[in-house]
Amino acid sequence: MGRQLTVIVDGESSQVTTHALTVRGALRSVGVILTPLDQVSPPASSSLSKVTEIIVRLSHPIQVWNDHTKTLTAVDTAATTPAEILVTAGILPSAGDVIRLNGLVVPMDRPLNITGSFVLQYTPAVSLNVNMDGVESSFYTAAFSVGSALWEKGIKIRGGDALSQSFTSGVDPLSPLVVTKARELVITADGRDMTIYATAPTVGEVLAKVGITLQDLDYSKPAEADPLPEDGRIFVVRVREEVLREQQSIPFTTTTQTDNTLESGQTQTITAGENGLQVATVRVRYEDGIEVSRETEETVVLKDPINAVVVAGSKLVVSTIEACDVPVNYYKAVTVTATSYSPCNSGTGTCYPKTALGTTVKKGVLAVDLTWWPILKNTKICVPGYGIGIVQDTGSYPGTHHWIDLGYTDAEFAAAGQKTFFNLTVYLLGPFAEGTNLELP
Repeated sequence: MGRQLTVIVDGESSQVTTHALTVRGALRSVGVILTPLDQVSPPASSSLSKVTEIIVRLSHPIQVWNDHTKTLTAVDTAATTPAEILVTAGILPSAGDVIRLNGLVVPMDRPLNITGSFVLQYTPAVSLNVNMDGVESSFYTAAFSVGSALWEKGIKIRGGDALSQSFTSGVDPLSPLVVTKARELVITADGRDMTIYATAPTVGEVLAKVGITLQDLDYSKPAEADPLPEDGRIFVVRVREEVLREQQSIPFTTTTQTDNTLESGQTQTITAGENGLQVATVRVRYEDGIEVSRETEETVVLKDPINAVVVAGSKLVVSTIEACDVPVNYYKAVTVTATSYSPCNSGTGTCYPKTALGTTVKKGVLAVDLTWWPILKNTKICVPGYGIGIVQDTGSYPGTHHWIDLGYTDAEFAAAGQKTFFNLTVYLLGPFAEGTNLELP
């Protein structure tokens, strides 16, 4: 009695009617002769009494190329997934292994449509040991090159990083890959900044890698032999020197002699001064175009200076003037800037009730610059509009020694107010010893 079955051979389905009693017989009746390597479900010896569908996977000749052993293995199998085919070829695949068909990676567990000549490329995963800046790690990869393996693992390599193996070389599980990450550096040279990445241990090696040379007197900061700086900044200083010949004036000096027959304040020139002349050899150093030093190496005197000799009179001559409400005899008139002060109004923010001589600051006390102090200490001075005072204190005024400070008590100062007089003529009353030179600096 005939039976109608569905027969599926390598994925192709057909409807057949057969009088066979077994699966093998049913297949033979439609021209499918099984070999020992073919796979059939249900088994070929099964009875057809309850069978409605027969699935057959015929064995096919398949070749497997092993990238590791460089060998080609031929198998005849009905397996359709790469993993099953590899087992048939005596290869036990591991995690990370890669199968390629026509150069494209295919999943290990996906059935393949096998027809005609069929070659699979098997690339076993190997362990790549990586030492990156002293930190060790390892991973399995089936990549063809070191660079591809690092890329697949997400390890980024940039220009300047150092690898112990070539980026394009094959993965060697026996040789650890040492990766030294480059440091970011900024080199300032020739008026511009250059950002680079480098792994060189010294400044000099970094400069050589980027083609920056130090010539003659040039130098770097840090120095060439120094390790890379912590802040990542390297400065290249271009140095040049030039030798100049300079004519220089030799100033003359002035010797002052005293003449007691000449009135104080008068001078006479005995010998006129004249500058000398010399030629100096000067070495000038420039760094990055800016002069940083100038050193005289040799000096040749062409003409010696002639020193001046001046005679200053020391004869005190008394004159009379009514400048302080009464006629006074004075020895010298001086033009000054006059200001006023009191114990708590001296411009220091602190009260000083005593003078430099230990007397009390009040009206009649005068202060002068320290350059005048040795000559005018305890000298009486007639100050028009103020009266006669005695120099007992010191002070200073910006820009000039020709200055006098008029003392008051705090109450007197408040009543009089701060006053400044410019180009005020005051009169030195003495006392002065005979022969005193009243030339004030």
